[in-house]
Amino acid sequence: MPQKKRAALRAATPDRFAMPHARTTPFAMSLTEALGHVDRVFGIDQILADEGQDILKPYYLQSEPGYKRVHSEKGCMHMALNPDGVYATDGYFTQIRNVAYQIRQVQAARVLELGSGMGFNTLSLAPDHPDVQFTGLDLMAHHVKAARKNAGHVPNLRFLQGSYFDISPDLHNADVIFALETLCYANDLDAVARQIAAAMAPGGRFVMYDGFRRADFVTAPEDVQTAARLFEVTTAVTGGFHMIEAWEAALARAGLVVLHSDDLSDQSIAGLRYLHNRAARFFHSWKYRLLRPFLPKYLIRNAVAALVGPYMIEGAGPNSGDTMGAITYSVLVAEKPR
Repeated sequence: MPQKKRAALRAATPDRFAMPHARTTPFAMSLTEALGHVDRVFGIDQILADEGQDILKPYYLQSEPGYKRVHSEKGCMHMALNPDGVYATDGYFTQIRNVAYQIRQVQAARVLELGSGMGFNTLSLAPDHPDVQFTGLDLMAHHVKAARKNAGHVPNLRFLQGSYFDISPDLHNADVIFALETLCYANDLDAVARQIAAAMAPGGRFVMYDGFRRADFVTAPEDVQTAARLFEVTTAVTGGFHMIEAWEAALARAGLVVLHSDDLSDQSIAGLRYLHNRAARFFHSWKYRLLRPFLPKYLIRNAVAALVGPYMIEGAGPNSGDTMGAITYSVLVAEKPR
């Protein structure tokens, strides 16, 4: 690919070498205050009434402008991970760098992304691996349309509409399969794990980043559990995050070997607090709140997810670790035996 073309593609996403520009900030308010604001503006019971309901399609259809405005114009749809504890947009590439590492490790020729959204991840990877064929698979037609537009004429990249519950045999023999914050929506882990295993080439790697309920979720303080449930519902994970142990077991039953799973919650704190403080402006300002009746329900509810996000990871106190959290942000890597 010509150097100018590759430079143009990289310019379409946030600067992956950006210098940190906002240090981890304190909470804008206590969890008690945050839940009070959510209840007053939205009604906690009204939000939690969506638990168990299928709101995935309207959520993503309505939320697309929010992702583009908050994360990037190309619609990054996952959390930033900042290992140094300093928020910077470069953190949106942390997960992608690990996927690139796995590609090199297995000398991949075919890579499949599940839940590829508007193409941010594969668009970032494909120009740097011109000899690898990348495919993004997403359930939402409007995501696929946007991703294809974003991809332009990248020759080794394509986007298809489809579900990870039914991966086409045409996409099998992938050397690397990865999923960033999408398998939380799976309602049958064994069925999805079997699909992933069937689509992987022997010796291939599977990489999963997501939120997970802690095994001791029910022993977390009630207000922390409420924050976690609000985050889940307002990001359309209405069945609740799965436990990572459940995914490890499902992948093992499907014949894959779990190489490692790592808790990266500390790396998510800077980005979550950044979003928390942005959301606080909405709840503190009557001008912002006046917009609520005029904006789509699921789009505006993202302000709730942003406000309560840090508490579900860090706990209820004003300082990290004051009380136990209920959710972890983790990575799981598995391999298909040869």
